[in-house]
Amino acid sequence: MIKKLHLYIIKEFRGSFFFGLAVFSMLLLLDQVFQLVDLFLSKGVALWIVIKLFIFILPNILSLAIPMAVLFGVLLAYGRLSEDNEITAMKATGADYKTLSAPIIVFVALISVFLIFFNHFWSPSMHGNFRNLFEEIIMKRPLVKFDEKSIVKLGEYQIYANKVNSIDNTMSGVNIYKFEQENKNSPVHQQTQKQNDSNNPLQEQGTWRIAASSASVKVFANGIQMKLYNGYWQRANPSDIKNMIHATFKTYTFFIPLAEARKANNTTVQQLSSAEILKTIKQYKGQNLPYAVYSIEFWLRWIFAIAPIAFVLVAIPIGIMSGKGGKTIGFGMSLGVILFYYMLLIIAMNVGEKGYVDPKYIMWLPNAAVSAAGIFLFMKMVKK
Repeated sequence: MIKKLHLYIIKEFRGSFFFGLAVFSMLLLLDQVFQLVDLFLSKGVALWIVIKLFIFILPNILSLAIPMAVLFGVLLAYGRLSEDNEITAMKATGADYKTLSAPIIVFVALISVFLIFFNHFWSPSMHGNFRNLFEEIIMKRPLVKFDEKSIVKLGEYQIYANKVNSIDNTMSGVNIYKFEQENKNSPVHQQTQKQNDSNNPLQEQGTWRIAASSASVKVFANGIQMKLYNGYWQRANPSDIKNMIHATFKTYTFFIPLAEARKANNTTVQQLSSAEILKTIKQYKGQNLPYAVYSIEFWLRWIFAIAPIAFVLVAIPIGIMSGKGGKTIGFGMSLGVILFYYMLLIIAMNVGEKGYVDPKYIMWLPNAAVSAAGIFLFMKMVKK
């Protein structure tokens, strides 16, 4: 009898859980889906590559969606059982609150065990695959990141184009702005000036603007080459600011070195394995360097893995005590608990990042608060 009761409760939870997982995953994926569809429809990226990007980004979404789906599923499942007086009928057969709660707690604990492996190993690996594939797309189609009639910043340049063709890497109605560098002795600035000035009569010093009818773009290992056609270059005359230095050209080629920026951004903390993060933290501690970002990312993987247990502790008593309107109450309460949880998480991340409290302690604040509220409600339910 008890076994059938447990299976019935798990079956009720399972349907609500997968429904919540689909809803929250779609909400979290909405922005990325629009961007991926745009890559296929507007940027000319092959459909199978877009599908691969979607597959690679999905694990990072599931890390957030699964805990929320657990909360949603438990609240709706027990809310429905309470609304239809099935909780009362189960208690009439001799089942106590422990019997009603045990199957879901065990089931959710197994989900948390899966998430520990998922968050620490699989999700970082897939995040790395996503970035590597996107880098390959950028190398072949550098204008994928460009939008028409929008300003894009590349290095120290700001580029605007009326039309962008990412298939053949050309632009039309191009305007390029460069503002004077405060640190003219920086390696990137000196490299840019040397490469451009050696091939062009136009000087790179000061603030200047280029307008051209069209441009073609090529990507190399260490940067981007832009070749402009039928335009002009102009810069304010330092000795007479009312007059502009103006030069026209049929073709003008210059190079934007991005090797250092690409190298610095090649590996993000999200794609590091947990072992690599711990190694980096140890190294930074030894060198007295700030390591809070790495520590926060490491503990985020733990708290998102354990979050389903915290959510189930608070969701079971709320669902059982909801009575009439249980499903509606469950839906509303799930949103309220999620909002409360992520407000505490943002506070914890800010406190940890500023160094007020070690992240390995403060990052557990959301889970601890929700778990404490759940234990309190559970004890209140038992007494009632």
